[in-house]
Amino acid sequence: MKKALGLRSSSSGGFSPGSGGGGGGSGGKVGNNNNKKVVTVGELMRVQMKVTEAADSRIRRALLRVSAGQVGRRVEMMVLPLELLQQFKSSDFTDQQEYDTWQKRNLKMLEAGLLLHPHVPLGNATTASQRLQKIIHNALEKPIETGRNTEPLQVLRGAVMSLANRSTDGSSDTCHWADGFPLNLRLYEILLETCFDANDESSIIDEVDELVEVAKDAKTTKDPTYAKILSSTLTSILGWAEQRLLAYHDTFDNGNINSMQSIVSLGVSAAKILVEDISNEYRRRRKNDTDVARNRTDTYIRSSLRTAFAQIMEKADSSRRASRNQRNPLPILAILAKDVGELATKEKKMFSPILKRWHPLAAGVAVATLHVCYGNELKQFISGITELTPDAVQVLRAADKLEKDLVQIAVEDSVDSDDGGKAIIREMPPFEAEVAIANLVKGWTKLRLDRLKEWVDRNLQQEVWNPRANQDGYAPSAVEVLRIIDETLDAFFQLPIPMHPALLPDLIVGLDRCLQYYTSKARSGCGSRSTFIPTMPALTRCATEAKFHGVFKKKEKPTTLQRRNSQVATTNGNNNNGFGVPQLCARINTLQRIRTELEVLEKRIITLLRNSESAHVEDFSNGLSKRFELTPGACLEGIQQLCESAAYKIVFHDLSHCLWDGLYVGEPASSTIEQFVQELEQNLMVIAETVHEQVRTRLVAEIMKASFEGFLLVLLAGGPSRSFTQHDCQIIEDDFKALKDLFWANGDGLPMDLINKFSTTARDVIQLFRTETETIIERFRRLTLETYGSSAKSRLPLPATTGQWGPSDPNTLLRVLCYRNDDAASKFLKKTYNLPKKL
Repeated sequence: MKKALGLRSSSSGGFSPGSGGGGGGSGGKVGNNNNKKVVTVGELMRVQMKVTEAADSRIRRALLRVSAGQVGRRVEMMVLPLELLQQFKSSDFTDQQEYDTWQKRNLKMLEAGLLLHPHVPLGNATTASQRLQKIIHNALEKPIETGRNTEPLQVLRGAVMSLANRSTDGSSDTCHWADGFPLNLRLYEILLETCFDANDESSIIDEVDELVEVAKDAKTTKDPTYAKILSSTLTSILGWAEQRLLAYHDTFDNGNINSMQSIVSLGVSAAKILVEDISNEYRRRRKNDTDVARNRTDTYIRSSLRTAFAQIMEKADSSRRASRNQRNPLPILAILAKDVGELATKEKKMFSPILKRWHPLAAGVAVATLHVCYGNELKQFISGITELTPDAVQVLRAADKLEKDLVQIAVEDSVDSDDGGKAIIREMPPFEAEVAIANLVKGWTKLRLDRLKEWVDRNLQQEVWNPRANQDGYAPSAVEVLRIIDETLDAFFQLPIPMHPALLPDLIVGLDRCLQYYTSKARSGCGSRSTFIPTMPALTRCATEAKFHGVFKKKEKPTTLQRRNSQVATTNGNNNNGFGVPQLCARINTLQRIRTELEVLEKRIITLLRNSESAHVEDFSNGLSKRFELTPGACLEGIQQLCESAAYKIVFHDLSHCLWDGLYVGEPASSTIEQFVQELEQNLMVIAETVHEQVRTRLVAEIMKASFEGFLLVLLAGGPSRSFTQHDCQIIEDDFKALKDLFWANGDGLPMDLINKFSTTARDVIQLFRTETETIIERFRRLTLETYGSSAKSRLPLPATTGQWGPSDPNTLLRVLCYRNDDAASKFLKKTYNLPKKL
């Protein structure tokens, strides 16, 4: 009850008349601090009504006498004030004044119940009422003599009983002397006054619940007329209170906030009485234990906050219009978020402590209401955003801050609640401002990346890959793409968002893919080893009678090689279409440049992130999220492919006239490797001046590998225009040494261990050209049988060409025999495989 009324308890000190004391349902304590005694609820009621012990004892004696003298009669047939008057004389009181006061009080009660506020309208009872009125009037001026057998009392009894026995239905089994509603209302008011401390009307006594129960039992609410008038009165009181409470932000301020508690208490009490004590519906539903005080307070909070929100929204709109001509005016929802935050703080400090007496989650309900109101406006705003603008970011950041503040208030207010505030938090669906910002940034990122990809496509189509376009020999398009990436990173970190670290990985992944796309386009169409390697002609055997064919007859280019060169020309065009060796070198330099700049970009990203206001220490712990994952590998793969392509193009395309088409055609002694070495050296000098030093060794090594492979192909698959005797082995060895010396360059070229590593296969194969024919044939038979097993005993199968040249490879031995210019080899090949002498 104390909580429902919103009033504080009186001091828990000693009980004195007119003040409450400690105690429970059985009563309280009466007396001073040194002499206290436990009292009943009835005794407490006597003290609160300021009835002396002597008067109380006198009334109790009178009631016992009345009860003894009325055996067999129902209490409803008695008129209590009349019975009390008949029980006492003036001699029963300590003095005449006390007697006169007591007599007048009882006469006034009879007057109020039978004349002023009768249960049945007086109507035809005018004579009886006039007689009673005259008796009472005379008695008030001159006290009558009381006592059972006195004549004045007999006259009074006759007048009283004639009026009290009247009824609306003609029955006479009940006396109606105190049934009028105004009298009942006054009696109930007197009973309720006992709940308050007479020394401090703003506080109630501790035993208020027990006294209220007594008051409820004593009052009469079953009378329809009384209930109707009481309901009307309470409704008016409630309406007056709610007129101030449904928009309490407009009603109360620092000057009158102290009155709010009384008005809320009045409104809640009126609502509680209306619902709990008058409403039949409530009595039917009482099992649900409806909390009237909490529900009314909840209504006051939500209504007032909605009204206040509408007012500050209108104010924010006016402020926006007033600042329209100012530079960078705040968006209206950003202004509104700030004002709502201030309103929530004011609510928490000024109003919630008062309202919390009737609603334990007053502040939580308030911020939940504000959250919903602002959320509805924000939802409409977000639905209309199509791109990331400063205004949009400003509003969303303000909304995010507001939400955090509102949730914090709700959580703090719900610490002691049964569910920990879960119900209130469920009323606050997230604004998802950060999600909206993230989506806008993702749209911004996608737009930038799409433009970058379009730029790459457009500029690579125009790129000529000129190695002399700048000092370092890389493509201008690479400079531009790196510049655009740099500008994109700058623009990203300049976005006024609170989540750079969270969204940075997506941007880096997108930029990484764009750079990977650039590297793939930079190397596309440049060919590979298989593009330039010649097709090996069919196997033939040497015609021994044509030993001096190369001296006396003009050398002719094999038709297979002509077809191969035609194919290369169709695939690659001339050297000026972007795929010449200088252009390939520019492409290599470009990929190397991008690879180097990636490290610079990653360091710059770290710097930008450190300078970002939204960055935290943990954002730097995971370096992987700030690295380019795809491009470094793509650059290395592209450099490798371009080096290989350039190497095989130089050896098998650009220098084919002095290697594949010229070396050892006819007599080996007259067509050595000298010309190839000279022209290859010129290419290496160009490469040394053109290719970046960090990839130069890789390219030269690829050229060496291609040269060694080309040399072996001339020896093992050069076609019927080539043949060798054992004596030619020295020429071959000298030529191969000259080729190795070119790459060693007296110590200024490739390391000797690298040269030896890649020359091992050629060296081993060259030794076969010095080996006796019979030895080679015998070794070929043995290796073929070991390879093919018993199926090779009847007829030696033709071993497959694996390209894995070596003394242990049957196909390598067979090819040495094919190009061995002697009868034994020719006869063996004729007999075993029936190979022709020419194609």
